[in-house]
Amino acid sequence: MLHLTFITVGDLPKGPFREIGDKFKKQLLAYVKMDHKVLKDESKIIDAIPAGDYVVVLDERGQLATSHQAANILKMIEDRGEHVTVILGGAKGLSAETKNTAKLRLSLSPMTTTHDLAHIFFLEQLYRVFTIIKGKEYHY
Repeated sequence: MLHLTFITVGDLPKGPFREIGDKFKKQLLAYVKMDHKVLKDESKIIDAIPAGDYVVVLDERGQLATSHQAANILKMIEDRGEHVTVILGGAKGLSAETKNTAKLRLSLSPMTTTHDLAHIFFLEQLYRVFTIIKGKEYHY
């Protein structure tokens, strides 16, 4: 089972956004061991990355991938036995220093969106990716 650390900067989503995110986190338990670290500011990110992890930064200028392509990427990482850290920046994005820690910069969309939407969109896509990997009927 893949071990993934999800680091987010800023506050957790509230209200319906929080409920949707919690729903996906619960569903993900069947597929991934996930730690979620919430940091108030970016300055602590580098220290929060577990040593040796495959780091993915969510970046609007990053590589675009379909859900199937993202599934292939995560499957390769899982097969190598690597742990993954995914970083979602705050309202002002991420510094070049943090982006440079990444082995992969991945774009959820070339459009800019709110932190709350990006948060639940990533969790939903992560769930979708694992259902693709495991051959479950969620992605059509």
